[in-house]
Amino acid sequence: MKKYEFLLFDFDGTLVDYDRTERWSLAEAFRQAGIAYHEKSYLPEYTRINAEMWKDFEKGVVSAPELRVKRFRILFQACGIEGNPELVAALYVSNLSGSAFLFDDVLPLLEKLRPRYKLGLITNGLKEAQRKRLALSGAGMYMDGVAVSDEIGIQKPDPGIFEYALRDAGHADRKTTLVIGDSLSSDIQGGINFGIDTCWFNPKGKTGVPEIVPTYEIRRLPELLGILGEENH
Repeated sequence: MKKYEFLLFDFDGTLVDYDRTERWSLAEAFRQAGIAYHEKSYLPEYTRINAEMWKDFEKGVVSAPELRVKRFRILFQACGIEGNPELVAALYVSNLSGSAFLFDDVLPLLEKLRPRYKLGLITNGLKEAQRKRLALSGAGMYMDGVAVSDEIGIQKPDPGIFEYALRDAGHADRKTTLVIGDSLSSDIQGGINFGIDTCWFNPKGKTGVPEIVPTYEIRRLPELLGILGEENH
């Protein structure tokens, strides 16, 4: 069985239940701004807009500062919301920074892997949110290296952020590196672009695309232990 030495994890959607984090942060931002919040209409629309904005970010079409506010301007216009989108944008990022709902099996998994592997984190998130959330979650203490796109000016799927992540963790060998993430377009495509093996974390059983083929696919994070040959350790 192939031996990996460095495991590179995505953060949101892989270690963190981002749907739960997003839902809570958005509701709180509207409440704090004194604007009536209608989750059934606002949340799906925000989720759609935000996903499109992050795709544009991955392509370099929008910058991180533009993304922070533009998604809320579009939301307010689309839903006819009266209020200050800039204020809600700021409150949302603040709330996001103070919340990190890890999936239940994350810390036990990292605890098991830490003595035998180098571990790293690679994220396209906003720096003021991601650094604080990583510390709050408890996952940060397990990481040998962290690459935040907003800090270094390079985002997944650009191979440059993967190169930075390896350098930050002090690991040079791509052949013994495995990236684990939930996004085909950023995590898996980015790993392919960089020339490392990839593991698609696909808890909802989404249908893949023929042009992006991961080395492995798992539905639950502990399944990673089987790929690594660690089930009996």
